[in-house]
Amino acid sequence: MNQHIMPEGDRQVVEIDRQGDIMYTYYNDGLVKITKFRKKKIYWGRVMIAAVVFILLMFGFVQLFKAIGSALKKDSGSLEQKSPTEPAFVFDGTVEKNNAGGSAKEDSDGTSSETVSETKDPGYSGIELKVCIDPGHGDVDFGGVGGEGMLEKDQDLELSLMIKEYLESCGVTVTMTRETDTNVSLSDRCSKANLAGSDLFVSIHRTSDQNSLGSTNGVQVWVNNKQPRYDTALAQNILNALSEVGISRDLGVRYGYDGLPDSNYQVNMDTVMPSCMVDLGFITDDTDNQLFDQHKQEYARAIGDAMIKTAVDLGVVSENGERLLNEQLLSDGKSNVTMN
Repeated sequence: MNQHIMPEGDRQVVEIDRQGDIMYTYYNDGLVKITKFRKKKIYWGRVMIAAVVFILLMFGFVQLFKAIGSALKKDSGSLEQKSPTEPAFVFDGTVEKNNAGGSAKEDSDGTSSETVSETKDPGYSGIELKVCIDPGHGDVDFGGVGGEGMLEKDQDLELSLMIKEYLESCGVTVTMTRETDTNVSLSDRCSKANLAGSDLFVSIHRTSDQNSLGSTNGVQVWVNNKQPRYDTALAQNILNALSEVGISRDLGVRYGYDGLPDSNYQVNMDTVMPSCMVDLGFITDDTDNQLFDQHKQEYARAIGDAMIKTAVDLGVVSENGERLLNEQLLSDGKSNVTMN
């Protein structure tokens, strides 16, 4: 035994010095003990795998809860009847027509109407036509306001999107001046239609104020006060088609601006193609509102068919939809259009 080494029981630690992964232990007899610590290795690959597994498990739980919630909601919804005013955007080919034969029934105002349900083939496909649909108002511009917070801007957009869907199913190229609840200036609406090269322009509205004829219900279609033939033909075809579906009153094709016949609605003044503005009933009239709720899908189809019919009548496309006119169709009578 070495004499300078104390027995373990007499040895005492004087100092401990840690430098990185090495520890120096100093004893009272001069002995220095060196201890080297191994660094703990982090297996990043295993960590990533564990993280991915955790995320997948959480995603699986979320999907499971969603599926359970959907099933419960579906079971609950099957016991409830669908609201008749819920918007329907799928055209099923079923058309209800008033004044088209069948059994007559008397309305609350004493007038009789006849309702027949028939199945009608879509009739059109591959139509090489460009049109612009303009949903009136939007955003802070509510338009007319009806009972129970009914806003014209919402109904204008709802019907316009239905018209767009139907026309596109027929092959028509459709430009919309707005597709959401946004505020678009009248100038921008006209510019969109003109720059798109649209052949026809239809602005969709519902009115709320008693018009200059003293009417408080019914449908009217507005055209430029120059009374262009093409524009008038478009308006009359739309009015005829809506009347076949069923409206409270036909107020006719009207020219200019309500109460100001020497002025025009801007959409009928600054567009270069045949245009019209449809006032599809009064949002303040119960009968017009009921008809709108019941027949908006048929109204959308009627307006779309009337636009296609006008294009055929004016020689823009053939009856099978083939393009006949080499350029954009221009109005034949607006002051901002020069016909060569």
